[in-house]
Amino acid sequence: MEKSMNTALKTVVDNGNPPPPPPVPSPLERFAASGFLFELQSTLELEELLTIFFRHLRECVPCGGMAYTHQALDLEILLGESGRHGARYRLTVAEEDLGVVRFTRRRPFTGPELAHLEDLLSALILPVRNALHYRRALQAAYLDPLTGLPNRRAYADNLEREISRARREGQTLGLMVLDVDHFKAINDHHGHLAGDQVLSRVAGLLRDNVRKSDLVFRYAGDEFVLLLPNVRPEGLRVLRQRLEEALAEMDFHHNGRSIPVSLSMGAALLEADMDGEALFAAADQAMYEEKAMRRRPA
Repeated sequence: MEKSMNTALKTVVDNGNPPPPPPVPSPLERFAASGFLFELQSTLELEELLTIFFRHLRECVPCGGMAYTHQALDLEILLGESGRHGARYRLTVAEEDLGVVRFTRRRPFTGPELAHLEDLLSALILPVRNALHYRRALQAAYLDPLTGLPNRRAYADNLEREISRARREGQTLGLMVLDVDHFKAINDHHGHLAGDQVLSRVAGLLRDNVRKSDLVFRYAGDEFVLLLPNVRPEGLRVLRQRLEEALAEMDFHHNGRSIPVSLSMGAALLEADMDGEALFAAADQAMYEEKAMRRRPA
């Protein structure tokens, strides 16, 4: 090895040729030296990851905006400002769809700039896949597998956030608790499969009859909770009536047998001295008072 190196050096000196210039590093090699690749591996939060990538990208290729979309996951993340001209790439690894990235700016990208973009994108693929897997794992932990609704854990997280936002913005916040009347009897007389079908259809009814800003959760068993931002007492009454009318139009059957289904509901509005536990307790108490009145003989 040493002999070979000495011979090569002698040949260069004897020929009088200057040593070749060092190769120009690619954008990816340059950013790897600056810690870019390590920074991409430092987070599993997708939006933070894309923000890091976009910041480094603009140091190499002038770019006005970056958009990431994943249709199956209903994801859209927009960074910077959109421009007239763009370059669009679909990210995949081992036939797994990782979404689409689009870069835009006011003037067209040149060939060398597109090559730089593609070089840098190669470093983004695996971090994006890891971030998507992490996101799916979190979603699975927060979703009820039977109804597809957010679960009690998701409810607890969203409750504190909605209370903070309501107080910060000076808005109202309503909470409604609902449960299926005589649900144990449904399971006992028609079977647990029938009970599961009832819960799934009730979940669909709730999803279909609330506003886009409202949040629906399966709290536990046959109990559901609605978080209702910026709602007034009249809005609670209207929602209750809409749910009762929608339920009355539904037919529940299993194995050719009709299943009577009704809901008890209780609602409360956030007051100044309430925390999340007190708000839930007020709505829950209202629901049980209604349930007791229904069972009271005329």
